[in-house]
Amino acid sequence: MFMLHQHALKVGVVAATVLGIAFTACNKDDNPPAPPSPRNTVFELRGTGTDAARVIGNITVYENADSSVNVTLALGKNKKDTVHQVYFIGGNYTTPTTDTLKTVDAKGNGGMLMVELFKDVKKVTVRQAAGATKEIPFKYDDAVAYAGYLKVMHSRFSTDTLAIGNFGKSK
Repeated sequence: MFMLHQHALKVGVVAATVLGIAFTACNKDDNPPAPPSPRNTVFELRGTGTDAARVIGNITVYENADSSVNVTLALGKNKKDTVHQVYFIGGNYTTPTTDTLKTVDAKGNGGMLMVELFKDVKKVTVRQAAGATKEIPFKYDDAVAYAGYLKVMHSRFSTDTLAIGNFGKSK
């Protein structure tokens, strides 16, 4: 009788172990891994003339959770109440192309000026020579790989450049 009891005990332990492993293997993960943190990349803008060696602003590409991006300009040097012209152009500032991603007016405040160039975009329309346009992908990896530059003009009536800097793979 003692032998039968010992055998039943061993069979019970083995069965419980097998069932425990089976239930554990079938159990869904209650703690899925956290989604990756949104990425961002910053490109510097420098002044011109006597400010050519000085960083006076930057362009930041932020990745959103839905894989769209925001692109913002932060400009530390600007003239209060002056409407500056901001151009986002293909190529780099020493060899520009005719492709234009964005042209915006930015009213100076005399302090740190923030300009939203793109918000929640996955594609942008590029204006080309002779009025042609083409749509290009502009998710995070596309944006930081795009060869472009940003140029801020003093005003729409002036040819003086206030800030300039390469963007993406032009960096």
